[in-house]
Amino acid sequence: MENKNLNNTSYTSRTERKKFEEDLKKVQTEKEKELENKRNELKSIIFDDNKKNIYKKPHKKNQNIENDFKKPKLANTFLSITYVSAIALFIFLILDSSNRIDQIYQIINAFLILIIVTCFLISFKKSFFKNKSVPTTITAILVLGTIAFNGLYMTNIINLPTQSFLPDFESENLTKAINWTEQNNVKTDQNFEYSDTTKKYSVISQSKKPETLTKNIKQVDFVVSNGPDYNKEIILADMTNWNVDDVLKFIEDNFLSEITINFEENENIKKDTVISQSKTGTIKRNEPIIFTVSLGDKDALSPIKLKDLKNQSLLNAEVYLGRNGILYKLKYEFSDTIEKGYVINSNPKKGTTVKPDEIVTLTISKGKEIKVPNLKNKTMSYVTKWMVENNLQINYKDKYDSKIKSGRVIESNYKEGDIIEEGTTVDITFSKGPLIMKKFDNINDFKSWADTNGIKYEIKEEFNDEFEKDKIIKTSIEEGKNINLENTITVYVSKGKAVTVPNFNGMTKSEVQKECNNIGITCTFNEEYSTKSSGKVIRQSIAEGTQISKGDNIVITISTNKKTTSNSNKTATSSSSSRPSNGNSSNNSSSTSGNTSRPTTPSTPPKTFNNIYVQSDWVNKEANPTGNCNKIKTEIQKQTSTKVNITCSYTASAEGRGTGKLHEDSPYQANKSYSFTEGKTYTFIIVT
Repeated sequence: MENKNLNNTSYTSRTERKKFEEDLKKVQTEKEKELENKRNELKSIIFDDNKKNIYKKPHKKNQNIENDFKKPKLANTFLSITYVSAIALFIFLILDSSNRIDQIYQIINAFLILIIVTCFLISFKKSFFKNKSVPTTITAILVLGTIAFNGLYMTNIINLPTQSFLPDFESENLTKAINWTEQNNVKTDQNFEYSDTTKKYSVISQSKKPETLTKNIKQVDFVVSNGPDYNKEIILADMTNWNVDDVLKFIEDNFLSEITINFEENENIKKDTVISQSKTGTIKRNEPIIFTVSLGDKDALSPIKLKDLKNQSLLNAEVYLGRNGILYKLKYEFSDTIEKGYVINSNPKKGTTVKPDEIVTLTISKGKEIKVPNLKNKTMSYVTKWMVENNLQINYKDKYDSKIKSGRVIESNYKEGDIIEEGTTVDITFSKGPLIMKKFDNINDFKSWADTNGIKYEIKEEFNDEFEKDKIIKTSIEEGKNINLENTITVYVSKGKAVTVPNFNGMTKSEVQKECNNIGITCTFNEEYSTKSSGKVIRQSIAEGTQISKGDNIVITISTNKKTTSNSNKTATSSSSSRPSNGNSSNNSSSTSGNTSRPTTPSTPPKTFNNIYVQSDWVNKEANPTGNCNKIKTEIQKQTSTKVNITCSYTASAEGRGTGKLHEDSPYQANKSYSFTEGKTYTFIIVT
């Protein structure tokens, strides 16, 4: 009844109408309060962790109070996990973007995901308040915007900056790869391999995977095709009775390079059929092979309209003319557009009717006319690109150079301005930079290193108490300094501790040996007949007061009263008695006992070796007096006998001869021949 009155719009008086409006307003206010209370109650149930809110209003009889306690915890837990996960994903995407080519794209997506999740959570919370539509609308717009952004990016409508990365250069020309390494300051090296499948000077493989970020690459190496290996062996079947077109296909498929196909008239064999070939079996691709092909009945040949031979290989053009009985001659020209070995044009031109036995002139390309640039000081990458662009072969060499920076050209066998053809081999020498002086302990290691690197050197020996014999004291260039290969390095080598030779004259052998042991030198003894006191020293190979190295050898000559001559022992007659030979020059004819003694056996006369040549390299290789003395002794005794005594004395040279060389006063000089006799002593004088 009350509702009917409220909805009745007919009023009997102004007072009733006013009262009606007040009642209506009161009802609406009560409904809004009731709705607000319900909203707050629902919000409290979902979001408020405070259990006391549950008791603000009585529960229905069937409502489970324990479930009401769990609802806020469960909702907040899942919302918290969602947001933490979103933040973790955001951080991961940002950090990972540094390793991605599309870094900016990934960063944008990371921010979009985080913003969308944040707006979603806010929207979910706000959905229980009056203005619930605004956060939801914003979230929806962001989601749609993210989808649209990714779609536009994936379809390349939107282009974003990317990080520099290594492209895939496989099958690409080497020049393209080198340009990339230069632009990105990446070191590179190339290894060339033969390949039947990859075009010459194209990349076969690369050491780094494509799409590797440039900032993570210090060097990338390329394996590059050097074209087919024409030294490779193949099996060449007997192609007799093959059609010439099948032969051409086999030649092309197997990269045969030295083929001649001749046509000859033969009425008994079908036209274009192989009559014979010069080789079969295992051959190299570049071996010359001649095929003879039937021309058939020459009288049956008809004139032809010359086809366009431009860009045909020379072999294909020759076969085309030959099989039609047309003669040809060749001339060669440079061409920037036609590959080397291919036809530039023909005379007469295409479309002209040509009869058998007429002559056609073929102009064959020599490739591009290549003018050699100034290669000095150019980088290896420059030379490599020049090689690839002009189809050249480069013979790489290198050597040390103190003027040209490492990795740059020192010289080539062609000078600037020379004209060369494609396929020419160019010798280019690159600098290894300046040679650095190294530290060496002994002279032999230094010599090996210097000889390997073409270094000129001079060795000076000097006595030194601190360095052992043959150890390097110092060099004229300090360790770590650059070496100018035009200069000579002086190496100062220790002769060891100096020992002064005493005066052995008049000493006995035991006294000499004792003195030699005391001062640390080696003494060698020989005997020589003398009228002086027997058993005493009469001569020494190195003069008194001379300084020699500890451990050096000196030859001591001891006096003996026994003569040693080649005729000292004579054969006794059968009627004479004699004593066994004692080395004296006298013969005893008989004894007083009356007994006849057995005649003595004659001694073998010492051998003499003639024309023994003293070679200069025995003393010219090393500045080592003692070592050279031993070398002379060894070489002479090789050609003569160990019974030939070779000794040396040592003294300074007035002419300035180098250490270890034969002294100007030596009785035996290099590059001369001498005779040497067993049992005799020969003394060489060597410069100290």
